[in-house]
Amino acid sequence: MKQKILIGAGIQSDLGALYQRVSAFLNPQNEYFFTFLCVDEGVGNELIAATTNRNSSMHSLDLLKKVEFELKVENLNISNTINVEAFKSELNDGTLAGLSGVADLFIIDSSIFVNQNDWCELIELVHKVNCPVLVLPKNATVNRLIMVHEPEHHSLYIVKDFLKIFKPDLTELPLSVLFNFPEDEGQTENEKFFVDYLKMAFPNIGMQLMVDEPINEFFNELNADTDRALILTGTNLGEEILACSKTIADCTAKSSPLFIYKK
Repeated sequence: MKQKILIGAGIQSDLGALYQRVSAFLNPQNEYFFTFLCVDEGVGNELIAATTNRNSSMHSLDLLKKVEFELKVENLNISNTINVEAFKSELNDGTLAGLSGVADLFIIDSSIFVNQNDWCELIELVHKVNCPVLVLPKNATVNRLIMVHEPEHHSLYIVKDFLKIFKPDLTELPLSVLFNFPEDEGQTENEKFFVDYLKMAFPNIGMQLMVDEPINEFFNELNADTDRALILTGTNLGEEILACSKTIADCTAKSSPLFIYKK
C-alpha cells in the first residue's frame, strides 16, 4: 500500500534520528512517500504571522533557515529506494491544509517545542492539520497502548487507521480501552460489536468504564503504570490532552506518543 507521510521537524532536529524514530512505528510492508516540513518557529512566523509585515532581515533569516533545512533533507543518509523530499513552497495555512488533506499521516517532532509558548504553537499546528496526526517525542519507545473510546464511529476509524499505518508488532502490546457508560441498548450493542472487532487485532485487551471526565480518566490510566504508552484518540480529546495544563506540566504525558484521528 502506498501512503503519503508528512514529517514536521525543526532546523535543530536530527533528521536521521527522527527518521529512525518514525520508521520504528510504520508498517514496513507499505511504500511511503515522505515530505519533510520545517515547522519550528515557522509555526509562529510562517503559519500564524504569514500575513503580517516583516522586515527584510527577518525575511532573509527565514530564507536561510529554509534553505538549510532543505539541504539537511537532501543529505539524509537513507536508502535511495526511499521516497523523501523537502517541502519547498511557503508554509502557510492554505498550503498546510491542502498538503495535509491528501496525506495519510502528519508526524510532528514534538521535541522541538521545548517551552510553554512553543507547546501552544504545537497545539495550533495540530488544529490546522487535515489528516491523522502522530505527535512523536524524542524517546518514543512504547510498551503499551491506551485508547479512549469516543461515540459514533470515531473509535472504529482510529483503529482502522492504526492498523493501516502502524507496524503490526504494536498490536501485540497490551491495549487499555476506556469506555463511557452506554446511553441506551443500541449503544451497548454497538460497543459489543466494536470490542469483538478489537479482539481480532489485539490479543491483549483490558477494558474500563469511565466514571469521571474522559480527560481525567485518561491521566489516571496513563499514570497508573510506569511503562510508556502510545495514546490513541479522536480529534477533540487529542487536542484537549495537548492543551491540558497536566500535559504541559507532566513529563509522562509529553514523552508519550499521541495518535490523533482527524476526519
